[in-house]
Amino acid sequence: MWAFIDSFYNDMKKFMKRILSIFSSLVLSAGFLNAQAPVGFAVQPATTLQGTDLGANTTTNAAGIALGNRFKLRGFVDFQYSHLDNDLEVGDDRLSTDADVDFLIDFSPVTAEVHLKGTTGTGKSFGIEQAFGRYSFNRDFNISFGRQVTNLGYEGDEPTDLYTVSNAYFFDVLTKHSFTSSIIQTIDNTFGTSVSATHFRKNYVDGIRANFNNGQFGISLGLHDKYWVKDDFNDNVAIDLAASIMILPGLEARMGYAYEEEPIAGSEEIEQFNAWVSYNPGALTLGLEYDNFDLMGVDLWDVMFLANYQFTHWFGATLRYAHEDVKAGSLEMDSDRFSLALLFALTDNFNLNLEYSHTELGSNTVDIHGDMDELYLQGLLNF
Repeated sequence: MWAFIDSFYNDMKKFMKRILSIFSSLVLSAGFLNAQAPVGFAVQPATTLQGTDLGANTTTNAAGIALGNRFKLRGFVDFQYSHLDNDLEVGDDRLSTDADVDFLIDFSPVTAEVHLKGTTGTGKSFGIEQAFGRYSFNRDFNISFGRQVTNLGYEGDEPTDLYTVSNAYFFDVLTKHSFTSSIIQTIDNTFGTSVSATHFRKNYVDGIRANFNNGQFGISLGLHDKYWVKDDFNDNVAIDLAASIMILPGLEARMGYAYEEEPIAGSEEIEQFNAWVSYNPGALTLGLEYDNFDLMGVDLWDVMFLANYQFTHWFGATLRYAHEDVKAGSLEMDSDRFSLALLFALTDNFNLNLEYSHTELGSNTVDIHGDMDELYLQGLLNF
């Protein structure tokens, strides 16, 4: 059985590497094609072309299964096979399943959402992912309160919001592959906490936000009991501020800042600056993102470039590059991650997606130096 999997993986790795260079030239030439984007997995919601959604009330007009005049239901089932192989340890093979069910409630001007999520694998769990209410004073201004996803970051928090199967950055891979290795041990010792249990870019936090959105401009200011690590409003306060502008239809720029005070007792604060720009004129989507973190004295910056093209209503592909650079005392580490994803919409509600990613790790420490290859096969059902 494992011999077959290893053989399949090696064949797929050679195949994906071969078409990686071919597809990169196709994406560059695709920008000159003037085609209307069809509905498919790799195309974001229509609000991308109409205006920014930062700070907007996205509950009222959200798609979903109507359960009555004021209730809607939506969700997904994400089934994945993943294979990870690197120079420093044995490979990591696993099957995992995530399921998400959202209930949307509209008693305008009061709206609410409750998101329930269950997951298998190492961190088996089921519970409330998000639960928040919103009061809209008018069409442009609202207050939201409860457990909400953080605003900073180009990528969405759900697999249905991604242009690939995996997230972009090397640290994001570590959060889903909880295997013991000298890589994780060295990084965890540097940060003084478990990197594999920390999400730097997208979290679910309790707090309150003031939001403004008129379509072209969006602003959101939040006050929370945590943003990354500690969950204590008495001694720990976190804030985030994000602003976006739709420069022209399809071209959006967004900037944000987040701060958490003393996330670990006696530690320094955590700060993040995030900026990204996205261009989506039709079938082509381009995204460029930059992050700068001060993680309790550890400096981390990263950059990501993504190009997606929807060739037909049933097939799209994504080419992505992400770089991370970490400096912590005498430790220096950087990663370069290249990804190619092939996205197939078999029906309006079911997608079959394949991704190959290759990461090159560089460091002045031998323990975290080498290459890493990943292969993902995903079945994604949405409703």
